[in-house]
Amino acid sequence: MSKSALAFVGLAVVLLVAGYWLTANNGGTDPADLDRLVRRETLRESQQELDRIDKRLSSTEIEQLAEEGRGQPVPANLVARPMPDTNSWFVGREKFKVGVEVPFQPGHLPNPAPDVEAVHQNPGFLGAESCRECHESIYQSFIETAHHRTSRPATLDNIAGALTPPDNTLLTHSEDVSFEMIQRDGKAFQRAKFFDWMFEVPFDITVGSNLLGESYLYWHGDKLYQLHASFLTEPDEWANSPGFVDGDAIFAREIHTACLECHATYADARQDDAHFTPSSLILGVSCERCHGPGKSHVDFHHANSDSSQPHDITVPSALTRQQQMQVCGQCHTGVRELLDPKGFQFRPGDTLEDHYAAQDSNETSANGVHTSNQLERLSQSECFKQSSMACVDCHDPHRNQRGQMATFSQRCLECHERSNCGMFERIGESIDSNCIDCHMPKRATENMSIETASGDVFPPLRDHKIRVDPLSTQSYLNELKQTAQGR
Repeated sequence: MSKSALAFVGLAVVLLVAGYWLTANNGGTDPADLDRLVRRETLRESQQELDRIDKRLSSTEIEQLAEEGRGQPVPANLVARPMPDTNSWFVGREKFKVGVEVPFQPGHLPNPAPDVEAVHQNPGFLGAESCRECHESIYQSFIETAHHRTSRPATLDNIAGALTPPDNTLLTHSEDVSFEMIQRDGKAFQRAKFFDWMFEVPFDITVGSNLLGESYLYWHGDKLYQLHASFLTEPDEWANSPGFVDGDAIFAREIHTACLECHATYADARQDDAHFTPSSLILGVSCERCHGPGKSHVDFHHANSDSSQPHDITVPSALTRQQQMQVCGQCHTGVRELLDPKGFQFRPGDTLEDHYAAQDSNETSANGVHTSNQLERLSQSECFKQSSMACVDCHDPHRNQRGQMATFSQRCLECHERSNCGMFERIGESIDSNCIDCHMPKRATENMSIETASGDVFPPLRDHKIRVDPLSTQSYLNELKQTAQGR
């Protein structure tokens, strides 16, 4: 029988005894006496609840437990039960719609990443550092790019969000559920507060280049999971991770090979696509995802230092346009099901159909971080159809050019005359400083919403279909007008 049912039975017994006593002694029931008894029992239950809350551990006590390798036991007023279908645990409270999901037993801490041997042989991926010896200048510019920074160790300087008050908290619509991002001994943690229970989960890996924001992963054994709180670049605050319900505390979202394919260079998948050899993980989308595994190339040139011809490496510019586009399409066609769950099988010159399942035609125009098919959208553009352009004609993969509208606009002017633009007479000579916002507008990511206590957020993404867009043009003209008025 549940605690609430026992309490109800206890209260009923009190009322029955009280009613019998009053009837036997006074010949009847006095409503005022019964009311006093009910209020007294209610106060007693309230005091018991307060006593339980008084036993809530402080932040210092939580830290002491963590240093001892332990977590706070689940309080008696919460229910904890395993969820066999997902290999996780649920913690909740009766009559409340919020809950916690964790892959480790409540009251314990996540298991650290194990030191185990790889199951599969690395096909030759080394990471960007291996290219540095011969390509120093390219390496130095490449490590600032979104590709390289799309995953990295979650050191304190690789976490964009605040880890100290007052901006290190995430509040929810429930006053009983909140999150605090903290640092201790040079390591970052997310501390979840769920009623009078607290637990901590470490930041192990930062995911995302911080264009829209960052999410974070942690190890539990040989599996990776996403932390509940992510960081949004705009409006510079902590938020629920995409797809998470505001008011819940979810730490049981598994990371699969398909996720790492576009956030890492290589990972050894063990018995399935959700178990990994931690030491095999090469973070960041490095040089080799475009040029192919580099070990043979590096070994050859170490042994033949006088050779000036690239050996055992692919130079993408030597590929056909379609092959070049397919290299980018590994990640810029949205999430696609892997034909081989181990992943990391694509090599420059392959076709996407060799390694990925075909997409639903309805998904090709969806606009979201994980659904945006930039390859398809670009191929619908007249600029693409009437030229030989490929992604690298606008994007230099070796340099961070984010936000450099004038740089990208100059690439438009390699084919277009600025005087031919319909807005040239209105804007004048400065029109060549920003072709992008008119012809490649940002659109709300309708396939990725983020729940917050104050409402849903839909971060915008750049649409890669180049076109004349009257609404975007008018919006850009309004911005120019406001800028001029503000001078």
